[in-house]
Amino acid sequence: MEINVLPLGQLGTNCYIFHQKGNSKCGVVDPGGQGEQLAQWLKNRSLEPEAILLTHGHFDHVLGIPGLWAAWPELPIYCHPADLGEADTVSLFGQPFPSVRSFGNTIPYREGDRITVAGVELEVLETPGHTPGSVTLRAEDVLFTGDTLFAGSMGRTDFEGGDERAMMASLRRLAELEGDYQVLPGHEGQSTLEQERNTNYCIHMAMRG
Repeated sequence: MEINVLPLGQLGTNCYIFHQKGNSKCGVVDPGGQGEQLAQWLKNRSLEPEAILLTHGHFDHVLGIPGLWAAWPELPIYCHPADLGEADTVSLFGQPFPSVRSFGNTIPYREGDRITVAGVELEVLETPGHTPGSVTLRAEDVLFTGDTLFAGSMGRTDFEGGDERAMMASLRRLAELEGDYQVLPGHEGQSTLEQERNTNYCIHMAMRG
C-alpha cells in the first residue's frame, strides 16, 4: 500500500490517499478542503477515487467532498452513523457547517466492519471521545487515527459531543493493540504506536485510568 498525505483546508487537515502499487483506484481519507485541487492532484497522477472514508464528521475533515464530487459524482462516503448529523447543517465555533448527511450517498460503518477500497482492506475501530462517531481505520500496519490520537497528544474533547472519559478509553484501546503501527493522525506529524506508548502523556494518563 502506498500512502500520500496532503494538508488541506483552513486547519491543515491531513488528507490521506492510499492505493496499491500499479492500481489506479485509490481511497481518500478525510478530504478537509480544497476539493478541486485534490481532484486535480489525483488526475495528475492518474488516480481515481473509489470511496471517501471519514474518521469523523467535523467540517475540517469533510469540506473537500463537493470538489471531489464535481469530478466523480456520487462517490460514496463512509462515516460512522453517530457523526452523520441530524440536519443539513451542524454548528461548530458558533458557525453553521454542512453535515455529512447533507452530502448524501453515505454508507454507515461501525465497530468491526471490514471494507475493501482500492484493493486495501480496512477495519473500523470505534474510538469516540473527540466526537461520538470518531473511528480509527486499521489497514495493514497503519492506523488512520483522525482526531483521536496525535503525535504526542490527543484530540480535543471540549466541543459539542466530546467526551473525555470516552477519549481515555479510546486511547487505552489503541495503546493495547498488539504490535506496532504507523500512526497517521488528522493533523500535524506522523508517529508510531510504540512511540506514543512510550512518550505520549495522554496515553500514560489513559493507562492509569
